[in-house]
Amino acid sequence: MLVARSDRPLSELPAVRGVAALEESVLRAGWRSAKLDGDPDGVLPALVADTGAPVLTAYVLDSDLADVQALTPGGLSWRAYLHEETALEYGAPSPPYPRDEVLQRATAWAVEADLTATATALEAALDNQNVFVEDTFAELLDALGLTSPS
Repeated sequence: MLVARSDRPLSELPAVRGVAALEESVLRAGWRSAKLDGDPDGVLPALVADTGAPVLTAYVLDSDLADVQALTPGGLSWRAYLHEETALEYGAPSPPYPRDEVLQRATAWAVEADLTATATALEAALDNQNVFVEDTFAELLDALGLTSPS
């Protein structure tokens, strides 16, 4: 899944050409999301270059877990697992950042994206254990200010 600010569908951006978009949605304030049939190499920095804006991706495995990564044009990045315990059970490497740092980086990412997020809302979203990780991802997008007015 990709989330980026763009005035055109994400599937039309050079970074994802050639990868089928299974569905696309318009979020708020120029933000869009796309579910792709594949995981293009180097998509995060390429999308940042295409859009000139912060980007967030999530690789979802069997609706059980998601590897979420984000990057800004200024180089700020963060990464976290949704349903972290499940990710580790599947053999994912340990998270690259401690939770406090993830919260700090994700909040800074939101600021650079002109969104409003609080560490409390982000922590609640990261800790949620919905049956389907896609629901947890939707809660993360809401906590970042991508689905509701900021």
